[in-house]
Amino acid sequence: MTSDHTGINFINTIVEKDSINIIDYEYVYNGGGVALADFNNDGLTDIYFTANLTSNKLYLNKGDMQFTDVTSEAGVTGEGRWCNNVSVIDINNDGLKDIYVCATKYKEPALRKNLLYVNKGIISGVPAFKESANEYGIDDNGNSTSAAFFDYDNDGDLDLYVLNNKPDTSFYPGTFRARVLDAKTQNTGRLYQNNFSDSLSHSFFTDVSVQSGISIEGYGLGLNITDINRDGWKDILVTNDYISEDLLYINNRNGTFSNKASTYFKHTSMSAMGNDVADINNDGLMDIVAMDMLPPDNLRKKTNFGGNNYNSFIMNDTYGYMYQYTRNTLQLNNGPRLLQNDSIGDPSFSEISFLAGIAETDWSWTPSLADFDDDGFKDLLVTNGFPRDVTDNDFIHYRDNAVNIASKETVVKQMPQVKIPNYCFKNGGNLSFTDATAAWGMKVPSFSNGAAYADLDNDGDLDYVVNNINDEAFIYENNNEKNKEHANYLNIKFKGDEKNVDAIGAFVTIYYDAAKKQVHEHTPYRGYLSTVDFNAHFGIGSTKEIDSIIIDWPNGKQQLLTNVKVNQLLKVNIDQATRITKYVTVAINSSSLFTEITDSALFKFASAEMDYVDFNFQKMLPHKLSQYGPSLAVADIDGNG
Repeated sequence: MTSDHTGINFINTIVEKDSINIIDYEYVYNGGGVALADFNNDGLTDIYFTANLTSNKLYLNKGDMQFTDVTSEAGVTGEGRWCNNVSVIDINNDGLKDIYVCATKYKEPALRKNLLYVNKGIISGVPAFKESANEYGIDDNGNSTSAAFFDYDNDGDLDLYVLNNKPDTSFYPGTFRARVLDAKTQNTGRLYQNNFSDSLSHSFFTDVSVQSGISIEGYGLGLNITDINRDGWKDILVTNDYISEDLLYINNRNGTFSNKASTYFKHTSMSAMGNDVADINNDGLMDIVAMDMLPPDNLRKKTNFGGNNYNSFIMNDTYGYMYQYTRNTLQLNNGPRLLQNDSIGDPSFSEISFLAGIAETDWSWTPSLADFDDDGFKDLLVTNGFPRDVTDNDFIHYRDNAVNIASKETVVKQMPQVKIPNYCFKNGGNLSFTDATAAWGMKVPSFSNGAAYADLDNDGDLDYVVNNINDEAFIYENNNEKNKEHANYLNIKFKGDEKNVDAIGAFVTIYYDAAKKQVHEHTPYRGYLSTVDFNAHFGIGSTKEIDSIIIDWPNGKQQLLTNVKVNQLLKVNIDQATRITKYVTVAINSSSLFTEITDSALFKFASAEMDYVDFNFQKMLPHKLSQYGPSLAVADIDGNG
């Protein structure tokens, strides 16, 4: 929609100059975020944008997809910070949405302090905010890139994880080196525990990162909270840029976390940006998508990327990193594994991005998994774009030769600029996605970063908002309501208790058409730098009624609803939950039909081969030919028939 209609003319303007450029600051084009929430409690979803060099903006929804800028009156400009992520939270559980903004870049610690805008009330329809991050103990100055509120210790209130990312200028971030695992770098995330202060009469957050096991460094860009193993305790997913591998902090249920990414995943994206977690095939298990920067066309593959580097592959092993590849990854959850003696193991994942058709979307930032066409399957929308092709091979060659003779301005101007449209992928329901970008009206070239979705016009479907660099923000109105016969929906609004009024962490399962089901995990911090709508959205095609809904509330209670009508905003209340949630792990897949006995007395064997790198001598080889490995033989070696 045009800014003439919406009234939204926000632009994340970045003007290159001597102190602001891609050479001096590699994250200069990492962009800003979007938050969608009802800040003045009028029943309409408002929009908050973060900006890097200009003021953040708050637009109040006036209905009919028209908005009014109230930034100055509300007092949420960003205080001159280089703002990126925005997380919406009711920090004091008073029924008014507050805003937590992450800041980064500047050398002065005071200019890197994160901001907490506490909503003090509505005056003539406009919310009035007060900056209070220091009062709550969360004015983190660690070059933050994301933040998520969640209850990690199951005490009822919401704690905070802050994702940090500070490029070390003393070496290239992609340089192989020993991993830092002791929380002694500024690239380590921070976990803040929520403790109510009687003297302050509100929550105060304490840094408990070290004692909680949050200690592994990483160039963090993506953050998501999910109970990935469905044990009733929230886990933390972090996607990292450069060589630093992605992290999956599994909650040990005793106040500590353990990184089990290498146990759950076989490989991950190399330079991961944003991520999202949702069930793409409606089997009740949460799947994971992460963004990278592999182009779909041969031209940009050849101009922006070098060939596969076997030495990097070896170094990856040498320094103990996970296997990482430059492409989007889609981790399909296979469920818990049945191990030996009927024991239940961790879930296993299969990476299916190429099978699903979503591996290549160029320099991508925000993945949004949601049902935009209301057919019952979650689609994928992707933002992408980078104002300077810093990975262009011709530019890299030029820079290597010109760095000592050309001015910085001249070098920057030699970088190509290529605008690329964002992507829409329609979920086909069979583990495959179809490119629907043109059909859905989004084939507009841009440099896009943060994005979020919500029902802005209260017609039941999900609209979409995108934060762009040097262009007006995109406001996409979803016209799905014109196809209501085959695009029914159900939206759910949560009412929690006095310690978690929005019931963040709730888990919803709906059953319909006898054998169909969908699930939703209630966390609004998704994609990249952004906060989506607090309501759960289910598209259910032509179905007219939901057979049953089970809500697992954060307080351990469960609620059952039956025969629920579609095409409505269903308001649910934790006070109506009476049953106790039982988390029972059921094995879904078997990890093996065999038992490993290589080291037993019955069978001792080791295959040794010469370590020879064919590619150092025959650069055009597609595969190694010198190491075929041992032969395979089949026999009844233990004589049991």
